[in-house]
Order: sequence, then C-alpha cells, then structure tokens
Amino acid sequence: AGDADLADDPPVLLSPGGCGATPPFLLVLVPSAPSHSARRQAIRETWGGGASAAGGRPGGLPARTLFVLGVPPAPSEQPALRAEAERHGDLLQGAFADTYANLTRKTAFLLRWARSRCPDAPFILKADDDVFVNLPALTNYLASFRRAPPRLYLGRIHWWVRPQRDPRGRHHVPAAVYPDATFPLYCSGTAYVLSGEAAAAVLAAAPRVPFVAPEDVWVGLCAQRAGLAPRHSARMAGSARFPPDGCCYGEVLFSSHGLGPGELRRVWGLLQGEGGGCNALQRALGVLRCKALAVGEWLWQ
Repeated sequence: AGDADLADDPPVLLSPGGCGATPPFLLVLVPSAPSHSARRQAIRETWGGGASAAGGRPGGLPARTLFVLGVPPAPSEQPALRAEAERHGDLLQGAFADTYANLTRKTAFLLRWARSRCPDAPFILKADDDVFVNLPALTNYLASFRRAPPRLYLGRIHWWVRPQRDPRGRHHVPAAVYPDATFPLYCSGTAYVLSGEAAAAVLAAAPRVPFVAPEDVWVGLCAQRAGLAPRHSARMAGSARFPPDGCCYGEVLFSSHGLGPGELRRVWGLLQGEGGGCNALQRALGVLRCKALAVGEWLWQ
C-alpha cells in the first residue's frame, strides 16, 4: 500500500496562481530548499528567466518555471519567502516540513498541483535547483511529440539499482517495504520530463505503490505500476559533472546538474556568446568531451 501521508493533499501556503490564459508548453517545477534563495535567483537570471522561457526567440514554445518549497525549519524564515513570492510570483509552497525525508512528498505535491492547476500543459519538467537546463533545445525536442503527447517519461535512466538495506543509510529501504533485489528502471531525479498524461498515470498509481526514498525511485515505481516505460536520454543530467563548455551545453546537453549560482551564470554567458562562441575545432572537441562524459557515466553508474 502507498504511504498514508502521500495520500493527503497538503494545503498550499504560497501559490503562484494557475497557468494563466495560455498554458505553457513546458511547466518547469524546481524543488528548492527555503534557504536556497541564491540558487533560485540564479535560475531566474539565466535559463529559467523570461527570455529563455519562449525558447529564446519570438513565437517560441512557452515555458514557465516555478520553485516548490515546504515549510522552513525556523518560522522566522517565512516572511522572507512571502516577500520573495510577492516579488517574483513563482513560489509554490506546501504545508509540510521542508526536509530531505520529505522529498518524495514534495514531488507528489508538485505533480498534484500541476495536474490540478495546469492540466493543459503538455509537458512537465522536474529539475533540481543546481541544474542548468537548455530550454530551447529541450522544447524543440519535445515539440516532435506535440500533436499527440504520449505517455512520456524521459530522463537519464538508472539501470537495476539495488535497494539500500543498511538501516543507517538515508535511503534505507527495508525488505518488508520493497522485497525485490533491484528497483525497476527509473529516471535520475536531477531532471526528468513527464507528459501530462504520464504525470496523471503516476499519480493514479501512487496509492498502490510503497513509499520509498529517494523520490526518483518512487516515481519509477509508480511508472512501473502504471505500465509506463522510461525513455533514456543521454542528453539529460545524471551524476557526471560536465565542465562549463558552450559547445557541449549548447549543442549536446538538455540538462546538467551540480552547478552553483556562479556556474549557472557562467554557462548562461557562454550560451549568449560570451568568449566568442564555438569555432569548428572548439565545437568538435567540446561535443566529443561532452559525449565521452555522458557515455562514461552510463558505463560506470
């Protein structure tokens, strides 16, 4: 049976409203800790800002980026969050403790909100707040599915991961909760895409799925229960670190994770042409290095 807490729908404390008159083609939901204001601001000023939301060009496919939070550990932090929400209009806060243990609950919360308040968005991207996303490249790829949005679950697949049985581990999964030797295939939680139909299927399956951490495993279990097969993309982030390279980030990657605010701005600058862009040799070397890192991560995960 699913976890009782996940069956609850926590009240919304701070809301960005709905999707407006025109739903975005891609709804980007970024789980973020209350204290990570610098990361949120860096995303607003780079890939998640208004200029990139339309794919970087007039008439491009629209995206909307929202940050998803729980309740901060100290009540004194809430006024700053309320002020940030009023200033930017992009915070979604649920009435649950913002802790690592609640990441699965946060994911269930953001998916429910997306389906109830923005049901006509064809695609949902969940991305961590240390991730860089090439929205023009990703939306152009997703546009190939636009006429008939499939039950798409897209990301960097983790293959045959074993549950952590050590009770001291933060991802401990007792055999009584999940007895199988390996998890089903699932997409890395750093960044993955669900079509609206796939998100609805995940939520419908959730009450029949055991509550496990981390959240990406839980989404994968729900997807398996719903008969939803993940689609692998080596262009989406996993655990490998991709050094800032305009050719790699501009021409290969949809997403890369593990970047601080300064690195997000540096990559953004490279994609805006700072440093002269890519000549033929730089493009060949940058793309080759990028692909080698992606393949290496797949081999060694």
